[in-house]
Amino acid sequence: MIDFKKVIVVIDPDSETQPALDKVLHLAKRVDFDLKLISCDYTQYLVEGYYFDAVDVPRLRGEYLHERKEVLESLAQPLREEGLTVDTEAFWAHPSFETIIQEAENLGADLVVHHTRRHGIISRMFLTNDDWQLVRCCPVPLLLVKEKPWKEKPAILVAVDPMHDRHKPSGLDHKLITVANGIADKMNGDVHVMHSYSEIPLSGTYLDEAKTNHKEAFENLLEDFEIPAQRQHLLEETPEFAMQQLERDLSTDVVVMGAISRNLLSDIFIGNTTEKVLDYLESDILVIKPDGYESPLSSKLIE
Repeated sequence: MIDFKKVIVVIDPDSETQPALDKVLHLAKRVDFDLKLISCDYTQYLVEGYYFDAVDVPRLRGEYLHERKEVLESLAQPLREEGLTVDTEAFWAHPSFETIIQEAENLGADLVVHHTRRHGIISRMFLTNDDWQLVRCCPVPLLLVKEKPWKEKPAILVAVDPMHDRHKPSGLDHKLITVANGIADKMNGDVHVMHSYSEIPLSGTYLDEAKTNHKEAFENLLEDFEIPAQRQHLLEETPEFAMQQLERDLSTDVVVMGAISRNLLSDIFIGNTTEKVLDYLESDILVIKPDGYESPLSSKLIE
């Protein structure tokens, strides 16, 4: 299991509720880690030359960030009184995802938690929203949370793809299941594992062979884990619809899935699948990268 020692929670200072923080505090009841609450703010009014003279902008921006910092501190202080170690920082950031990733790398974070909302059609079409960019580029585990509260005994669904090992770094599916098992142990939850596929029925023989291959690959993967048969789910369906179906049937709290970004084509695939998962599932989504993953932003952020 990933050892969560340092956790970053992205806070929206303008929101009356903080689902990301609520989920982390639920986890903190069972796992000991340090917290850092951050906000990533940007307003066009405080861009140089927009409304104010260049000499006034740094002062006004500093005052603005001070107000955001006070909001973070108001959330942090009660947690410190309960014994948690909590740091805060307000950033002037545009785009936000770059600052979140840079802070995760600087801090050596083990988990980033971010509240996600339904995205507009333009954002989905051009894959520009922060959530998708974090899925694509965040080098540490990323928990995208919704408003739905966790049950006391959470159901954790792991989405694996054992048929495409040649396209994925070895061991990613094992890593997903191992992380889910570790979280379930801490949270007294249940782990379900799913694999879905949708084959074009070119012929009856081809389709039967495809079903057999998927079944064997799925069973071979699960031989290394003690997952009861009733919590193993093999579905002949596209991934997003299979997840929706199981989410309803299992009352899922968290979906664990992998993401790999190597080139534009794989980015488009990640964006297409993740967009549907983010917008049409009510469960939280934990995105895990393979071992050795390097963010495509790392070199840019260093410059």
